[in-house]
Amino acid sequence: MPDITYAVAMSGGVDSSTTAALLKSQGYNIFGITMDHQSDSIADIENAKRICDILEIPHFVMPARDEFKSKVMDVFAEYYSNGLTPNPCAICNRDIKMNMLLKFARSKGADLMATGHYINMEVDGDSILMSESANPKKDQSYFLSLVDRNNLKYVRFPLGKIKDKSETRKMAENFGLPNFAKKDSQDICFIQDGNYKKFLSEFYSNLNLFAEGNIKLKGTDKVLAKHNGIVNYTIGQRRGLGIAFNEPLYVVSLDSKNNEVIVGPSNDLERRHFSIFSTNWVIEMPESFEAFVKLRSLSKKSKAKILKTENGAEIELLEKSLTPVTAGQICAIYNSENAVIGGGIISRE
Repeated sequence: MPDITYAVAMSGGVDSSTTAALLKSQGYNIFGITMDHQSDSIADIENAKRICDILEIPHFVMPARDEFKSKVMDVFAEYYSNGLTPNPCAICNRDIKMNMLLKFARSKGADLMATGHYINMEVDGDSILMSESANPKKDQSYFLSLVDRNNLKYVRFPLGKIKDKSETRKMAENFGLPNFAKKDSQDICFIQDGNYKKFLSEFYSNLNLFAEGNIKLKGTDKVLAKHNGIVNYTIGQRRGLGIAFNEPLYVVSLDSKNNEVIVGPSNDLERRHFSIFSTNWVIEMPESFEAFVKLRSLSKKSKAKILKTENGAEIELLEKSLTPVTAGQICAIYNSENAVIGGGIISRE
């Protein structure tokens, strides 16, 4: 029997439950851990505890409501107030799940922590090779590109080689887990109904995110219409602008300082040069190199030249991206073998 103790990060869903059952079947010592990070966590905690009881393994709960609010929810609102489009899942993975939760797991005696993320990873000492999962629809490498490799050393992803979610559900059913048919969660976890505007208006009204302002044509002072808060717009948006013009217009930038939405024709969306901050390097690279970047989790990769800087990195797209460069979103960087080199958060122009 392997003399390794795993803590399994459990949400009560089928992926993390199957991960726990799989590791137990392989003879590892395991226990479950669940975050109490918001009021809606109670149901997740109960579901995870139920699975742990079925598997006859210990279950621990980590209090994290204050940290989750300050590091994820408050940052989410702050980004919108600054004209950025946030990616809270990537921030949560970096600061909460693969940092705070990992430390909690190790404090309880775990050698390693396992999660139900769909991603492949090989660890050899200090060397980390994290690459896309066998299931492109569920691959979560984009959302993990900001995680420090010193933390990744202690995390494993047993579901990385599964090619279809139906395989996971079949495994869960074979393990006798009652949640094998449970639907996947699609929304941001702290916004259950998916209505982030309602969430922001209720909990962050002090940020004045819905103040009226001007919609202007890029490169001019021409006011085309009024808007009711830049929080209602995102880069690349075409519908809902309420503008009559001689050609289709898109949101090309958000000026939070002047509370303005800037629009222009489709060619104004193409941004070949941009910078990233809060950079993370999973694989050590030279100061300048060519690689592939992904600008949204489901977008195609684009070839790019990367130049490391003191405050992050400069990115030059070497081919046209079908995904608009959106400030606040993650730019994940990959090599030609689909391994994650690193990532960062896209800066404004």
